[in-house]
Amino acid sequence: MSRIVRHVPLTMRDGVRLDSNIYLPDEDSSDVWPVIVASNPYSKDAWFGPRTTPQLEGFTAAGYAVAVVDFRGTGSSEGVKSDAFERIEQDDIYDIIEQLADQSWCTGQVAVWGLSYGGITALRAATSGAPSLRAVAAIEGSTDPYSGEVARRGALGLAMIIGEWSTMMLALTALPPTAPWLDPSAFTARLQAVRPWHDVWARHPHRDHYWQGREADPATIDVPTLIVTGWRDTNFSGAWRDFAAINAPRRIICGPWLHGMPEGQEQAPVDSVALTIDWFDEHVRNIRPQGPPAPTVSTYIMGAERWEFAEHFPAAPSVDRALHLSDSGLTAGPSVPPGRVPVAFDATAGVAAGLGMAAAPRDQTRDVARSAAFTSDVLDSPLDIAGAPRISLSLVVAHLDVDIVAKLNDIAPNGHTTLITRGFQRLSNPPPYTGMPESPDVADTSHHIELDFDPTRYQLKSGHRLQLTLSAADFPEYWPQLSAAGYEVLLGSAHSSILHLPTVPAPHEMAVSFELPVAARAMEDRRMADQQMTVTIEENTDNTEVVVRGGRRSKGRTVEDEPIELLHTYEISTHAHHPSATRLATQTDITVGTTGEVRTVRVVCSLSSYGSNSALRVIGNGIDEDRRWHTPWQA
Repeated sequence: MSRIVRHVPLTMRDGVRLDSNIYLPDEDSSDVWPVIVASNPYSKDAWFGPRTTPQLEGFTAAGYAVAVVDFRGTGSSEGVKSDAFERIEQDDIYDIIEQLADQSWCTGQVAVWGLSYGGITALRAATSGAPSLRAVAAIEGSTDPYSGEVARRGALGLAMIIGEWSTMMLALTALPPTAPWLDPSAFTARLQAVRPWHDVWARHPHRDHYWQGREADPATIDVPTLIVTGWRDTNFSGAWRDFAAINAPRRIICGPWLHGMPEGQEQAPVDSVALTIDWFDEHVRNIRPQGPPAPTVSTYIMGAERWEFAEHFPAAPSVDRALHLSDSGLTAGPSVPPGRVPVAFDATAGVAAGLGMAAAPRDQTRDVARSAAFTSDVLDSPLDIAGAPRISLSLVVAHLDVDIVAKLNDIAPNGHTTLITRGFQRLSNPPPYTGMPESPDVADTSHHIELDFDPTRYQLKSGHRLQLTLSAADFPEYWPQLSAAGYEVLLGSAHSSILHLPTVPAPHEMAVSFELPVAARAMEDRRMADQQMTVTIEENTDNTEVVVRGGRRSKGRTVEDEPIELLHTYEISTHAHHPSATRLATQTDITVGTTGEVRTVRVVCSLSSYGSNSALRVIGNGIDEDRRWHTPWQA
């Protein structure tokens, strides 16, 4: 068991003190250790610390000290946090690293490890230039919060980024602190400054001045970097972009996972703590690993249901396989008769594609019926896709307020339809996502676009069929367009609507055997063992309205051994032909403590395509405060 030194203040360059808990190896070990930093806004005392105790103790058992640090304006740290991905976080992680390196119990060697926002922090640390930083491990993070988290492919997210995260973070940020040295007035100042993050995002849907400085350049990373991500996470594409840009020693592991720790996944779980320790041992302590060297790239091949290990991605040079869109489906031949395929708007299209934190994709048949579908002949041999497919589309649109949603499916002989990967482009905000294209010709209704899918590693078996679907909405991943506009796809050689697949030979076998460490159990601490996540989907009798309900419930103990309960629920609804009816309603309740010493936070949010209403109530530590916000998004 590790020893915990509670509430150790770390002073930032502007005088703000951040609160940290230091986990030290047992007393029989050395007096000095390298330190692993975990810094995030998830409350080290009430939420993050209890949930990750097994991981933290795994690191201390391996001979590392661990410093868990609350972001400024969260947990028991001073300062305010009124926004996400703030520029000051880059300075803070630099100062945290250097202050910890100077501690008497530290060897002067520092690593940074984190999940989700903590993974973003780890990658920011890797670009910070901190002299004492030796290596980082980032799980489910990226260097670009605009395209990697908030507005993937140029459109504000809905289910995961707001329904599952931003609204819950308003409650976590407002939890009363426990540090004895923190002035109560500091918490009052925090409550006065806090605001719903999604209100700000809605005012900055393009990559404008607001986003400048919130991203980091992965090409400047000069420390060894381990990246762990999952094909079924919502924001894994950013991890692959970062991996491709890093010039330092690097490694990526991508499993068939949702957003979260690899230990707790239902399919192919792995022990990410063991992987991280091996990485840090090699690059922090200069301990050469035993056995064969770890491969640079470890990817799970969906469809084949096995791991592939290589030094590059893809493992073998890919060959572009071009399939033309035609009235008969997907064809290899270039001679396609001219034609037009209408893609009607249906705001409910997309609910079968999963929610990246809470639910894996379901059978896609429901969404296929709400899309234009192009299907190949039965495959007479396996088809291995490795990389990011691309589609060239010639379109006819009435205006640019249109979303182009493309998905690739695997149709089994029994008809079961599995999502392979998807792509998205909002015509009014194409890459590089700075807004409307310059001087668009409103009289010209024809457009040609190149749309990239998310990268994938997938094998379609012999006897299966490949399917492309096109729709004009991807609910509840994105807010449906208020225009309710569809489009037409032009076919024929003169228009060149073509799907390009990066294909590779049969799965690559390494010359030496290698296995990933399998997780012995889900790494959830007993103090947070009572956890549930649920997602349900309901439709009315004529399938024109859909309601997605989800949430999480956790009961456990804080680091102070107080009881804590968190209940977060959300409901997202829309109407197939009336996107203005789209609504999101959430409620988060957090209760900490026992009778007579209870601290409670309640956040209620309601959002539509036109605006946002949020209310916060905080009771505890002498505080009883209500705050309310109303933010119109559109005139």
